[in-house]
Amino acid sequence: MLLLGDARQVHLRRWASHFAQHGYDVLTLSLEDGDEFPTPFRRIRITSLLPDALRYPLAASVVRGIAGSFRPHVVNAHFVPNYGMIAALVFGRRWVLSTWGSDVMTDPAKSAFHRWRVGFVLRRAGWVTSDAAVMTERIRDFGVPVDRILTFPYGVDVSAFHPERARATTGPRIVTNRKLEDVYSVETVIDAFAAVREALPDASLTVAGDGSRGAALRGRAQRSPAAAAITFVGAVDHARMPALLQSHHVYVSASRSDTTSVSLLEAMACGLFPVVTDIEANREWIVDGESGRLVPPGEATRLAVAIIDAWRDSELRERALRINLRAVEERARWEETMRPVQALFDEMTAGAHEHPGAARRTR
Repeated sequence: MLLLGDARQVHLRRWASHFAQHGYDVLTLSLEDGDEFPTPFRRIRITSLLPDALRYPLAASVVRGIAGSFRPHVVNAHFVPNYGMIAALVFGRRWVLSTWGSDVMTDPAKSAFHRWRVGFVLRRAGWVTSDAAVMTERIRDFGVPVDRILTFPYGVDVSAFHPERARATTGPRIVTNRKLEDVYSVETVIDAFAAVREALPDASLTVAGDGSRGAALRGRAQRSPAAAAITFVGAVDHARMPALLQSHHVYVSASRSDTTSVSLLEAMACGLFPVVTDIEANREWIVDGESGRLVPPGEATRLAVAIIDAWRDSELRERALRINLRAVEERARWEETMRPVQALFDEMTAGAHEHPGAARRTR
């Protein structure tokens, strides 16, 4: 398997490890640093002085050369505008594009060029993976037939992500662990927390993650009347994420756009009560007033009220815990959710053995 993607991202590392453990010889190519990557790895060095719209396509010739020597049976590119574009320029139709969310949900709206690029890559892929029904519909809008789309969530390792009953009894201890970028609207969480703290004096907020808005959000938190109870912990390694979640009671995401959020599923698996935005992807997992609370994006006051009410309603939180643990067990276990793409890759491998040239043709 030739895997193309950002080697810094935990999703790519999990993906590479999974297929290596299932017998694939995985070679990962990335323009980003791959320190301690779990499978054989090669970094493609293209100057970062160039804009990404040129930088990634320029890597196509290098990828073509490596593919000619490695001779993969399966090619899998992650994220549309960069590694999807590389694969679209190099390979025929026998490759798999894995979409991640913003590359399909928000990127096309940036400009006519961005929309053209997304459509170009999607239509050149042999198969496309999607992690939510809402994203599958968006992919179909670009003309991709439904029989070329696999829809499944990136699941949870339930051996690591599970409830910890020894967590603190005072609180609520609230955590948000989305990236500090515009789409995740972490400022809404910070603003809401001031009202939460006023109603619940023992409340605390942990902001885990990094991003381009980090400095602005820290400044906003410092100006908050609840500043003393807000802690920024930076990016948290995935191996340490279970312990972080298990030490909190309430999970919050104020994202304005999303597909199936792995961080939400991991929080559910750890028994946190979810308070998330009322967007289509979250409605696939959360029923308002049953398994969590749904609030309109950008409305800090309603977010605060939902957190306060949930903390005061222990029966709701216990009910949500049972519902969410069952949902994770039935719909979001990592090994089970990976079965569809595992079957596709196995089929591609078998087909390549039967027709040795089919999986290796390049443009």
